[in-house]
Amino acid sequence: MHLRAGVATNVGLVRQLNEDSYLLRPGLYAVCDGMGGARAGEIASEMACRGLADVDPIHTDAAALLARVREVNRAIAARSMRESRLQGMGTTATVAMAAGEAVLVLVHVGDSRAYLLHEGVLRQLTDDHSWVGEMIRRGELTPAEAAVHPHRSVITKVLGTEFEVEPDVTEVPVAPGDRLLLCSDGLSGMLPDAAIEDIMRAQEGPQSVAESLVRAAVAAGGEDNVTVIVVDVDAAPGGGDLQEDVSQGLTIGPDDRGGSGSEHGASAALRGVRAAARGRLAGWSALAGQRGGGPASETPPASASAGSDVEPLSGPLDGPSGGSPAGLSQGLPSELPAVAVGAGAQPGVPLRRPSRRRRWIIVALVVILVLAVAIGGFAVFNSAVYYVGTYEGKVALYNGLPASPLGMELSSVVELGTAVYDTLPSYVQERIDAHELTSKEEGQKYLRSLNAWQ
Repeated sequence: MHLRAGVATNVGLVRQLNEDSYLLRPGLYAVCDGMGGARAGEIASEMACRGLADVDPIHTDAAALLARVREVNRAIAARSMRESRLQGMGTTATVAMAAGEAVLVLVHVGDSRAYLLHEGVLRQLTDDHSWVGEMIRRGELTPAEAAVHPHRSVITKVLGTEFEVEPDVTEVPVAPGDRLLLCSDGLSGMLPDAAIEDIMRAQEGPQSVAESLVRAAVAAGGEDNVTVIVVDVDAAPGGGDLQEDVSQGLTIGPDDRGGSGSEHGASAALRGVRAAARGRLAGWSALAGQRGGGPASETPPASASAGSDVEPLSGPLDGPSGGSPAGLSQGLPSELPAVAVGAGAQPGVPLRRPSRRRRWIIVALVVILVLAVAIGGFAVFNSAVYYVGTYEGKVALYNGLPASPLGMELSSVVELGTAVYDTLPSYVQERIDAHELTSKEEGQKYLRSLNAWQ
């Protein structure tokens, strides 16, 4: 049998950094979804892929692959302990290895997934190691309820957060015509299985199908990084084991984690929309300046640079150089007295000064306006920041600043984790007590990482 693989990845429309990693080598495939603090998730996921890169499927069985995944887990946990900036980092790992003539071995930790399309029917091969996944298996939630559950992103088992981990190991029989899918939850969280199945049925090569799946996930919202590996099982002339007839070389990726390049077309399109909006805003600002009598900026807006397809609003709104807008002065009586201003005032023309009461009204209005702008700006800032703290003995994610001036709380709990504060290591407690400001997504990922301590 012969294996043909394709891979695609995208940072999505929300995240600034792609923390997924993937591995392709003859007979071995892996998708890892990193999590942790700033730039820690990508380190954990890439460590996992590089730690598996030298596994030789021809001389490796299921037990040996499981042992290697455990070694990788310990290496990630050890580095997390050594480097404070990486504390709490971890990664999912879904690994598929050819093992014999018609068998794949799956080793799985986390909520990335493996699917198999067999005779046109898609079947999920892995169980999600997540809070809602556990509730589904206990019969407390249906898959439809889990898809919209507020805590669906809480993972219960990952690589790197503890020194010992117990991955799931499965042997999957395959046949010519089957199609394997490995994916991060950026795909399964955005598309229902029925939509994934429709795309997987396409009569196209694995690379085209992988790219179609990623495009569909981004079009559905792109709320997370999305990474997909598609592997086709074909009949090979003369038969032979799966791992003996695979032609692609070793690939570890992605090369670009920031959303540029050909595989990030949807993100580039979104940036184009934002650039167009900035261009229109610059045009409107120039138009407002001209109508107000001031000269338009001589520096062209950024959107008007070479290669841009956004034309700023423009046009000769003023009249001849040095004059008023065309026609504005026509018909005005010539006997109107001149208006005296400053040192150039003509003798005999009195200056009218505003009364003291009027000046105070103007000052008061200015003060009120400044206060309103300041309060509004603070409210916007306060609603955009998050931090991790404790609530009733458990670790929780708060929205707002960790302060209470004059007894008024500036923050509130938006997500309650399952980790009990008193059971956590001291260095983790210190980080929680620091109340470092973060984004919502980073705070949620940190909550997920703490669940592994329970």
